Amino acid sequence: MKHLLYIILLSLLFLSACKPRAEQKQREANDTIIAETLKVIQDAPLVAGCVTLKDEDFGELIELAGIHQILDEEGPIFKMSEPEMLIRNGYFLLQNRPAMSYKRRSDGTVEILKPADEGLDCFFHWYSLPDFRYITSFGIGGNGPSEFNYPHLVPSSVSTPDTYVYETSTMQLFETDTTGVFKPLPFTFKSEKGSSYSDRQICAVSRDIFYYADNVSGGKAIIRAVYQGDSLHTEQIYNLAFSKKHRSWSPYIGDFIVSPSGNRMVYAYKYFRKVLVMDTSAQTVRDITFVADGVEVKNDILTLGPDNVTYYWGISATDDYFFLTYSGRTPLQVSHENGKSDGYIFVEQYDWGGNPVARYKLDHWGRVVSDGKRLYQVCYMYDDPLFLYILPGKE
Repeated sequence: MKHLLYIILLSLLFLSACKPRAEQKQREANDTIIAETLKVIQDAPLVAGCVTLKDEDFGELIELAGIHQILDEEGPIFKMSEPEMLIRNGYFLLQNRPAMSYKRRSDGTVEILKPADEGLDCFFHWYSLPDFRYITSFGIGGNGPSEFNYPHLVPSSVSTPDTYVYETSTMQLFETDTTGVFKPLPFTFKSEKGSSYSDRQICAVSRDIFYYADNVSGGKAIIRAVYQGDSLHTEQIYNLAFSKKHRSWSPYIGDFIVSPSGNRMVYAYKYFRKVLVMDTSAQTVRDITFVADGVEVKNDILTLGPDNVTYYWGISATDDYFFLTYSGRTPLQVSHENGKSDGYIFVEQYDWGGNPVARYKLDHWGRVVSDGKRLYQVCYMYDDPLFLYILPGKE
């Protein structure tokens, strides 16, 4: 309960008053700064060992201006709450906690809707790319069969044709598609031994093989799950805890993903400026750190406090790269900045060998994913929350 109250408090700190749609002008594409085309490093070799990087290793900081993307008027207008994004086979899937929503009237004004009106009690919303045509909303909130309370989108490798969503409260994984039809998989996950709280982050490598990061006794770990016969077999393959000062899961919160090819994994820590790149057997591990102050000098109780620095806060992956959203500030600092402007956030780009490729500064605050050509960002401060950033050489 204390953890849930903290999440609610932290979310409130991030939010500020939404700016009316009428006051927002769409940015022109030529506002985006275009730099030299980045070199694609195919099949970058993964070399084990500890590496210390500096911001300068990414090259010159690239500042990008966002293009405000107005979503299809047939769909809802969102108040952002715990959003997640997934780009899948030419479609854009947005997850957002149902709350007060809006609908456009024919005269251009908006009407406040209750969550149950117009199907807006849904968590998930499909759009087509690149036009962002609205397709459907699905995933009703509740405690019934195939209903959701704390869902997460599940990244998948190229060998998995389906899209997956995971419900934390029931530990159930579902297949879905752009029609919004759900199919529960014939197994459920189990709590890890010695852990009283699960915050599982799942990636699907195939229909039968899944990797996830979850809380375990004394910290966090990466676990492989294989569905065989009629049961799910799990194996812990890497322990993410590394400090004797921190013996609970909270300091090791972070973001986990598996490459689309299914042969590399990345874990980025939220409260340490530390990134692990490894093969899926965790036999070859590249441990990337930066010189940075942070949670090392604090204790487990203070780790989740709003005056502790947040480093990594989101991850996405393509065939050639992975992208990490980076703050480098405390939630209190971000809240103060966002009260005066649209804020800003950084994105770090790496190849699959763990080598730095580029570092970007975006002119809005919010969560970010990439398809390798653009960065897609949801900004909490706008009625239409989506901003697009064109990556260098991809226009």
